[in-house]
Amino acid sequence: MSVVVVELAGSKKITQSAEGKRSGTRTFFVYDDEGASLIVDDILFATGVPLLGSPHPDMAGLYANSWNITISDDRANAWNLVWNYSTDEVDTQPGEEAQDTTLPDGLQGYSMTVGVTIIDIWKADPTLPADLNTPATADIGGTTVSEGGLPVSMALPTADIRIREKGSGMFTGGQYISKVGKRNASEWQGFNAGSILFTGMNVNHTRDGVNEIEYSLAYDKWYHLRQVPERDDDGNAVVDGTADPPINVYFRQPFPNTTSFSFLPM
Repeated sequence: MSVVVVELAGSKKITQSAEGKRSGTRTFFVYDDEGASLIVDDILFATGVPLLGSPHPDMAGLYANSWNITISDDRANAWNLVWNYSTDEVDTQPGEEAQDTTLPDGLQGYSMTVGVTIIDIWKADPTLPADLNTPATADIGGTTVSEGGLPVSMALPTADIRIREKGSGMFTGGQYISKVGKRNASEWQGFNAGSILFTGMNVNHTRDGVNEIEYSLAYDKWYHLRQVPERDDDGNAVVDGTADPPINVYFRQPFPNTTSFSFLPM
């Protein structure tokens, strides 16, 4: 079995919006040379396929940040993979290629869904605090975009990550309970410390004594920080049109605790 990857001729497209923001796409035709069925991980980790955060080969400043896979009508068990590029940096070092895509023993799969989460903001382009765990009560800077103290919506880059492994023997899950709701204390798989949240796990113990385990994690470009305005005694945002800034906004961390991610299989 060998996975074949062919980039479709003429599929490289680069566009620029009226605001000057550039984006691009590349399309790949992926299949097994023996006609075998492929799973998503076979396609995403095949030689010749871009990795998340890798640079566009023809346009500096564009990085691979999301993908879409569809069944091809041209060949049985073949797939069309479209990678979307934008100026948004997804991981710690955009464009840095993974050193090794070989799955460790016991690891059955790794998947990532890149998207956005709609959040409320009062200021655009804020300065992230030096202390991501317990940020100081200090204005975050940036540009005020709220209207009369009311927030506006922002699409924040996020990702849902799943890791699957199998193991045998008695499984005890108590050691994982204390990890839930904590962020990575150090860099993990190319993601900055504090940007990944361990959200939980699912374990299925089969009748033949095999433990099928799935770990769930969440990436957040703002390290899971959220904006909170200064409020008066009634809970309303304090707005002073004569002051600079007219509204003070602070960062708050709903997940202040961190932990080592060494318990994960990768």
